[in-house]
Amino acid sequence: MPKANTLRIVEAQRQRQLIAKKDQNYGPSTVYLQVLGSGAKGVPNTLYLCTDQKRYLFNCGESTQRLAHEHKVKLTKLDHIFITSKTWKNIGGLPGLSLTLQDVGVPNITLHGPVGLDELYKATKRFVIMKEMNVTMAPCSPTEDFVDNVMSVKYVILRPDTILKPDLQPRAKKQKVVENNTDKVLEEFIHDDIDYYRPERSAPIKGNKPKFRISPERGSLKKKEEKALRDFEGKFHSTVAYICTLKKKLGSLDLEKCVEKGVKPGPMLGQLKNGQDVMLPDGTLVLSKDVKTPDDPGPVFIVLEVPDISYLKEEEFALHFDNGVNPPENLPTVVVHFTPPHVFHHPTYQAFLTMFGESTRHLVLNEQNTCLGSEAVHRTQNKLHLLDADIFPLLRDVSLPAVWDNSPPSDDNPARASWMDEMKNRIALALFQNIMTMEETSKSEGDADENYKSNVDFIAGRTLTMFHLRPKKELDRSAEPKLHIQDYIKETMDEEGFAQSLEQYREQVDKINSAKTYVKNDYPKVIFLGTGSCIPSKTRNTSAIVLQVDESRSMLLDCGEGTFGQLVRFFGPKRVNGFLKTLKAIYISHLHADHHIGLIGLLQARRAALKDLGPHDLDEPVHLLAPGQIVTWLSLYDQQFERIREEFNLIPNQSLLEPKVNLPETDMTPAILAGIGVQRITTCLVSHCPNAFGVAVELKGHKITYSGDTIPCKELVDLGKNSTLLIHEATMEDELADEARTKMHSTTSQAIDIGRQMNAKFTVLTHFSQRYARLPRLSADVLRDSTRVGIAFDNMQIRMKDLEVLPLMYGPLQIMFAEHCVNMELKAANRARQRERRADTSPSPPAGKVTFTDTQTTQTDARTDTKNTQTDKRTDTQATQTDFTTDTQTTQTFIKIPNRNTNQLNTKINKITLETGDQCKNDEEKKNNR
Repeated sequence: MPKANTLRIVEAQRQRQLIAKKDQNYGPSTVYLQVLGSGAKGVPNTLYLCTDQKRYLFNCGESTQRLAHEHKVKLTKLDHIFITSKTWKNIGGLPGLSLTLQDVGVPNITLHGPVGLDELYKATKRFVIMKEMNVTMAPCSPTEDFVDNVMSVKYVILRPDTILKPDLQPRAKKQKVVENNTDKVLEEFIHDDIDYYRPERSAPIKGNKPKFRISPERGSLKKKEEKALRDFEGKFHSTVAYICTLKKKLGSLDLEKCVEKGVKPGPMLGQLKNGQDVMLPDGTLVLSKDVKTPDDPGPVFIVLEVPDISYLKEEEFALHFDNGVNPPENLPTVVVHFTPPHVFHHPTYQAFLTMFGESTRHLVLNEQNTCLGSEAVHRTQNKLHLLDADIFPLLRDVSLPAVWDNSPPSDDNPARASWMDEMKNRIALALFQNIMTMEETSKSEGDADENYKSNVDFIAGRTLTMFHLRPKKELDRSAEPKLHIQDYIKETMDEEGFAQSLEQYREQVDKINSAKTYVKNDYPKVIFLGTGSCIPSKTRNTSAIVLQVDESRSMLLDCGEGTFGQLVRFFGPKRVNGFLKTLKAIYISHLHADHHIGLIGLLQARRAALKDLGPHDLDEPVHLLAPGQIVTWLSLYDQQFERIREEFNLIPNQSLLEPKVNLPETDMTPAILAGIGVQRITTCLVSHCPNAFGVAVELKGHKITYSGDTIPCKELVDLGKNSTLLIHEATMEDELADEARTKMHSTTSQAIDIGRQMNAKFTVLTHFSQRYARLPRLSADVLRDSTRVGIAFDNMQIRMKDLEVLPLMYGPLQIMFAEHCVNMELKAANRARQRERRADTSPSPPAGKVTFTDTQTTQTDARTDTKNTQTDKRTDTQATQTDFTTDTQTTQTFIKIPNRNTNQLNTKINKITLETGDQCKNDEEKKNNR
């Protein structure tokens, strides 16, 4: 969410404007297209145009910012975003990306695309707060080109032959379900003007019933909706193609030839470089072409999406066909296709592509590709897989090629070498099995000639595929991500003490298992898809948890951005359809974007999966358990972008409160509970933001409680009494309790204490600030008494019988992520010294006083966390070097980790402390000498 530090943003904007002003007088010398998202299932189809001056984005689906963060794609120079069509596949990442752009100081963003595209920001204004950045809509007219110092863009508006909308035709059976239930709920909640980033600073009173505003005109909503759909009908059914021409680059002036021609230093040199002929004082005419290299005419590239063959209008691109009439500079270097596979393979479309000639190459970004683009998730999962292969299974994403070194290992430690061989063999076997089960899906993506029987030169896009346009025109795949599995294993096993700690963990697990009576019971199962707060990082996505009731039924707890992509990675692109068929309910805890912005993409994916599996499942909407006010957002999207109303049956969380608040025909009926596979679902209001809920799900023999986002809350304790499992947010460490309270979040110890109060058998912590991207920092008290506490990771699955082994993992995890733990301890030491200094120089505030910064306090959490994560090395090193010069020995004592499994980690901390202190002393001496 937007940061409260307005001065920092203003300064970033000022610096950005200075750079832009400097660059506006000349064209770019380096230009290339870079694929960010390949368009594969669960991945955005996103393309960057990178220059040495500016950046441009073409389409922005869910997880765009996560891929950009992982692959260090800079956002600070982005000014313009081009959207081909108003579908979630193309715009689902705009809300989150806009907040990130605002944070890095981008003052203005211009959207290019179909009319009404900017309505997305009006629809999301309750949970996407844009105060420091302006979003404007460019007038995309075929008669007026967009021009700047980098390129000119011609808009081509594509419409079908008929604009009648198939979805407007009556669907009697489905409409009956929606009209009898969801429409009436819409009437109760549609008038939502709540600020969801106004913190709820006091716990709600038990039994306090929400008040709902009821529309005076019953049935008027449907009429208004139909009118809106008709009014926007022509706008809905258009896509925009972009014909982009780079500004020409002037040739280089040959000064030696200028001297030979008698041209003296002065303005004549600039005139010659700009292509103007000059007359010398003696009357000699000097031609520009004689004293400089030829100009580089701006290459042309085209970006288009044709959702249906009826949209294709060949005549709009006739000036760029290789027909013997058009000049060579008009022929496009590359055409980028966001067109879906069923249209791309259509004979008419294939014939259209041949018209550009053999010199034009074609970059394809659609669901036929398979590259999911993230190496970081595999790196973390392979490391955790060493710890427990069942709880941390290998991902079924085999779209990234694995690099293997078959040379014999050189290790003077035979035991370690033997252990490494065992681990490598296990992972190689599992990887081979995944490849075999997904052979059809991962078929030769990179070899386009096998996929497309044509003379046209096709390029299947992968993340970081680059096509250079200047100075050279060439394809570059060298930066595409690859898996280095052996390196992941080796760097983990080489951590001093990890092998011994792992052996101890295995012995403890075997002892626990041997004392149990074996009963095969894999359900219920909990799968964590997103365990980070507010914005996704490369290792922790935003909130989403799967509760698998049994083989045929499951529900989802929260649905942050990129949730469907996480499902694809975990289950695989083929098996994910089978999972989506089992998805009976989706629970949304509150209306902050990081908990529900992935909902639309998941609903659409579920619809596509049911369609693929068979028509008999198409009439089964998923039950949506959410704050009733969510219909404001969903209905606006349904009216102005794509039809989604038929995909869900809304059951407001308010109707699941105890005592129950009765709403028309929305109570959780026994039939609905049986369909989900649970016995009871109840909610309570929690203290975070308006309409924030906790939930308890009761199954046969088990009770699972999920906090959502909240500060410690008595209502949640009462709701979750005697739970088998409490899943509780633990956004911050204990030393940041004041900050957590300000932002209405819990610390780790507070979350654990809630588990004790409700007598939960086990507590699993989640929703960590992105500053704890690998491992949260637990206090000494927690480490000494953590027999019922586990740490959640993305792509971690647990059965109820696995819960008692989770507390045993923290020791090996500390060594596995030793460098991260060291950095956290150093930062904690720095904070402690800063507090001491402030205490010495300023009076203490009145006891018990907590200061809030109004509505933006809750919004600042993850943006601050992200900045901390991105600048750890720079900031921590500077601060640490300064602080350690004062008291190195004190710091060594302070940051000892009180855990019997982490002696090696303490040794590493002390070593780094001493080295840092010595370095700082040397730097100080050099400074004094200067």
